[in-house]
Amino acid sequence: MRTSVMLCAALGGFLFGYDTSVINAALFQMKDHFGFSEHSWQYALIVAIAIAGAFCGAFISGFVSATFGRRPCIAIADILFIIGSVLMAAAPNVAVVLVSRVIVGLAIGVSSATIPVYLAEVTSPKHRGATIVLNNLFLTGGQFLAAGFTAIMVVFTSQNVGWRVAIGVGAAPAVVQVLCLLFFLPESPRWLLAKGNIDRAKAVAYEFEVDLCEFQEGDKVPSVSIDYRPLMARDMRFRVLLSSMLQVIQQFSGINTIMYYSAVILYDAGFRDAIMPVVLSIPLAFMNTLFTVVAIFTVDRFGRRRILLISVCGCLALLMIIAIIGYFLGTRIPYSVGGWLFLALLAGFLAFYAPGIGCIPWVIMGEVFPTHLRTSAASVATMANWAANVVVSQVFPILMGAIGVGGTFTIIAGLMALGCVFVYFFAVETKGLTLEQIDDMFRKRAGMPPRLREESEGSQNSTRYREDGDFDRMAAKGAGDSSSSGNQIAGVTKAENDNFTAVAMTNIDGVPGKLEEVVKRSSVEPQSLDHQDKEQ
Repeated sequence: MRTSVMLCAALGGFLFGYDTSVINAALFQMKDHFGFSEHSWQYALIVAIAIAGAFCGAFISGFVSATFGRRPCIAIADILFIIGSVLMAAAPNVAVVLVSRVIVGLAIGVSSATIPVYLAEVTSPKHRGATIVLNNLFLTGGQFLAAGFTAIMVVFTSQNVGWRVAIGVGAAPAVVQVLCLLFFLPESPRWLLAKGNIDRAKAVAYEFEVDLCEFQEGDKVPSVSIDYRPLMARDMRFRVLLSSMLQVIQQFSGINTIMYYSAVILYDAGFRDAIMPVVLSIPLAFMNTLFTVVAIFTVDRFGRRRILLISVCGCLALLMIIAIIGYFLGTRIPYSVGGWLFLALLAGFLAFYAPGIGCIPWVIMGEVFPTHLRTSAASVATMANWAANVVVSQVFPILMGAIGVGGTFTIIAGLMALGCVFVYFFAVETKGLTLEQIDDMFRKRAGMPPRLREESEGSQNSTRYREDGDFDRMAAKGAGDSSSSGNQIAGVTKAENDNFTAVAMTNIDGVPGKLEEVVKRSSVEPQSLDHQDKEQ
């Protein structure tokens, strides 16, 4: 059941990826049918207007998700996907294409801001990183399938048929996700808790092994906020900056210029026919998918920060090489060789990009904010992503026409270098911590932009899962006497077996975030427990 829920939720990522890839190849037929060039303003606007729509969709998602829940927000995205895809497939002119692209963009914005939050809130800490990366896997898988299917349509159908079929098919996954929402996707337990539906929240949390460790029966739970002003609070500013900047770095890496315009890049690099660049977009999309799979197995093992550093540095090196080769295309490097060199270098870039800067910003976005502000903050971070995306996608084809491949990728490499500096100084480690422990970690360092997280195994006052599903005991600095245990229990997590039940965060002597260990054995006397502890 849990696997089915995660897969169905991740269909939103598939829709996102399918759209970014299908338009890349579809535009090659569309431009001939409607009569504009690959470096024209119409070409750039068809891409960019969807991204502008996504920016607005990300903003709207904060209100909808906080007010009505994560499930209705995902359903709205699906309905918009269906309307936009069908309308674009039947478009008689460029004006209708632009309107439909705005609708699809709204859907992408709502989905991209909501799905990572939803997945983070219905997942245990041990698997949270991999679960959010699953959304990226579906995204890159959608790009790969769209590239292959659209290439087949472009090659084997007329210019007025292939792109229409490829775009229209994009509505099918949205229909499937709507059915999943109707029948078995639950609401987020943390949203239910914030809305006061405690019994349902505990039931969903139990089923999905979610640790609601901030909950104490009788406590007032902060209500979900749709106000953006609290994001400027002292302990929130750095979180918003971190999450938003990682999203901007992701876009300024040039990834969506590759996914939107790979056919144009390969055409300018030496593949001078209408079919070959479209076909060669397929292995690039496959590389993106393949190395996203790698992230599923590494993000919860090696942590977020280390993978990010390797990723951005590798991307920078490849972008610099691409820029250098771009300057010599047509002179020292013939186009017949340059095209294949570019294909190999772009594939190498995706190998570094996909498991790191391609996935981790979405993981961080779903983790670092408290429940009552998570959707508002996630919408801001996603808006930053789409704002950067619209700039890059609008400017890229113009730069390619004005200063060529070498100059364009030199600019992208310079932006990536700044991204490397930011990641080195400000990226944090959140591996293995519950969402509430991550919140506590940031609260205690309010106003301090941390450079390196040497305490990468957790904050001073946190607990974490072991590989076997048990818990590590973390010493709490200044913790009260152990005799105070059991007086104030903030929350109890689901036990891995019938004997061991909980390690939770609580307030001790008025100091938030200190630890208490609660061990409950129905058939063992307290003195027996003491004896067992001594043996350990």
